[in-house]
Amino acid sequence: MANVYIHIPFCQRICHYCDFPKRVSKTEQIDEYLLALEKEIKMYQLREKLDTLYLGGGTPSILNEKQLHMLKRITSQFSFNNNYEFTIECNPEHITTEKVNFYKEMGVNRISLGVQTFNDRLLKLLNRGHKKTDVINAINIIKTSGINNVSIDLIYAIPMQTMENLKEDLEIIKTLDLTHISAYSLILEEKTVFEKMINDKKMTLVDNEIEAEMFQFIMKNLKEIGFKHYEISNYAKNNYESKHNKIYWQNQTYYGFGMGASGYLGNIRYYNENHVQSYINKIDQNQCPIMNQDQLTLDDQIKEEMLLGFRLMDGIKIEEINNKYNINVLDYFKDQITQLLKKGWITIDQSIKLSETGLFFGNEVFELFI
Repeated sequence: MANVYIHIPFCQRICHYCDFPKRVSKTEQIDEYLLALEKEIKMYQLREKLDTLYLGGGTPSILNEKQLHMLKRITSQFSFNNNYEFTIECNPEHITTEKVNFYKEMGVNRISLGVQTFNDRLLKLLNRGHKKTDVINAINIIKTSGINNVSIDLIYAIPMQTMENLKEDLEIIKTLDLTHISAYSLILEEKTVFEKMINDKKMTLVDNEIEAEMFQFIMKNLKEIGFKHYEISNYAKNNYESKHNKIYWQNQTYYGFGMGASGYLGNIRYYNENHVQSYINKIDQNQCPIMNQDQLTLDDQIKEEMLLGFRLMDGIKIEEINNKYNINVLDYFKDQITQLLKKGWITIDQSIKLSETGLFFGNEVFELFI
């Protein structure tokens, strides 16, 4: 069994909050990149059948017809297990019946739409390329084309966003037949347009108390319409949890292909070259594009298991982690666990997990295991 992430780092525009590895697209360079990507994957001679394949970005949905055929040739290198999950990230404004049908031919059975908000004023502030009507149209096209597993990304605590704005977003979500929602609070990342605007005092971030109120509102309302809160920022209808993302949170292995991609094999985390032309040049010279890699000690692996596992609402299963690493986890992290229990941020039964209060202090919990 294997899991694969492929990075398509090109965008038509740069969102004001985004710090992912990406660049504004140029047709010729995308063609070069896809050829390099195909060569990189062949270097690994991957023979296992895939459980999950995830095409992320950047914006994979900007690829033109010729490039989509190149991408199909790349993904046709893989074979899949039964009940596989094959996700592609798309922007709503790129969705057409023709594209969705082509995705289906490739084997895609899950689409993740970068919605962020349904408020046109806030979408403009984020520098997104779509409007509310584009989202509604895109979801209708996807459903009509026969792909039923549709996820959307939602951002809250956007500067100038009010609780009323968020309530309007949730009301619209109630009318849509979605299977999965990823809801993230806006994080001010370095070297983004938003960071400059904040530093120049042209904009202020949402107050922490309002952000917490928004998080609580989202949890409550999504639960009421049948979504299970299974990870700090993720909600799913029955049997529609993201199989690929759970690979990350359960600290399982995966391959990462493309510029800026990372992978985790054995006890090695590796990171590919994060500049497009440097990535292409290395591949053209028949060099592996890995820029650096970290060999994790046993202690590193156990700490990562805790950090990632705390993101899941089911937490870290005590018997599983004890057997996996031949430890008693309650003794191994005795000081941290004692401290967190006193604060009421975790609970312990068959698992160690964040309490309802602890959900609002996730970062403070994670810091104890770094």
